[in-house]
Amino acid sequence: MAQFCKQCGTAHAPDARFCDECGKAVNAASAPAPAAPAKPAGAGVQRRHVMIAGGVLAVVIVAGGALAWLLAPEAASASSFSRAIDAHLAADEAARDKLLCFTNLPYQKEEIRVASYDSSTRQWLDILVRGGLYNAPVEQSSGGWIAQSQFVYALAAPGKAALRGDKLCVAKGVKVASVNGYEQVRDMGGQQVAMATATLALTDEAAWLAKSPDRALILQRLPGDDLEVQLPLALVDKQWQVTTDRAQMHQAAMAMAGAARHASDAQGAGMLDKLKSLFSFGGHPLVGKWKTSAGEVLEFKRDSMIDEHGKASKATFSAEGSIVTIISAERGGMPMQVSLSNSNNTATLMLGGMPIAVLQRVRD
Repeated sequence: MAQFCKQCGTAHAPDARFCDECGKAVNAASAPAPAAPAKPAGAGVQRRHVMIAGGVLAVVIVAGGALAWLLAPEAASASSFSRAIDAHLAADEAARDKLLCFTNLPYQKEEIRVASYDSSTRQWLDILVRGGLYNAPVEQSSGGWIAQSQFVYALAAPGKAALRGDKLCVAKGVKVASVNGYEQVRDMGGQQVAMATATLALTDEAAWLAKSPDRALILQRLPGDDLEVQLPLALVDKQWQVTTDRAQMHQAAMAMAGAARHASDAQGAGMLDKLKSLFSFGGHPLVGKWKTSAGEVLEFKRDSMIDEHGKASKATFSAEGSIVTIISAERGGMPMQVSLSNSNNTATLMLGGMPIAVLQRVRD
């Protein structure tokens, strides 16, 4: 088939390379497209190295921040103080029992006999009667030469089930409901200390308490003053902890006194005495002045007693539960016993097992 030049239209042979008329090239192959310039071999590698280096730097920064956070001392806060107190109470069964259990009466006995004049103990047992732990009291005579009226409270089946050994407990545990004191941290000789006041809430509450119509009254009579405690804390190994270390307790006491603008040695020592009592560092619960129903005043010190005539005599005191036994060689060595009420503000003085006087604590 004839072909024509695109320049001048002259026919040419199919295999011709140039037009015979105008000389234009015909049947020329299309020029190949220019190849794309080759990328430098090292560019991708460099980009990958930059990305890897950036990632490593980010990891180092994050790890460094995390390490700094782990090594930093725990801040004083409501959460850190709550954690410390919760851990202390969870680990120390004796401390929990002091807050949750009544030991003022021999609850393990089948019967509790109460003198008719001991209205405080009778009021308490009447509360337990309404809670179903004891049967209604039966009035009897004590018999003997000096017959006295007394009330017998018999332990009921729910009461037996509620006992933990010889203790009557309102719950199995407690946790911090609110806390303060973390805003009053003091640095005492390089030691961070504070005094925390925590309000507690019961956990695993006893069924008898939950059903009792006198629940609020029962909680008010707890040894922990209606579930409120005051505990010394110290920053130990960068964590806040409840401390029983005497030096740290003294520092916490001084810090508390300082926060109240009373940081004198005498006041610090007074607070330490209070803490000693809290942690059973000596002494006994009778220390102080007591007045009998006849108006006579007795005074008990740590190692002596002063009678109503002002005569002092050396004595030893031993406490077991709510009963304090007093032995004075100067008075013939015959032991006397004082049975404290749940509030520790009233007591019964007994000689030879017989009640001889009702005592009322004298507040300064």
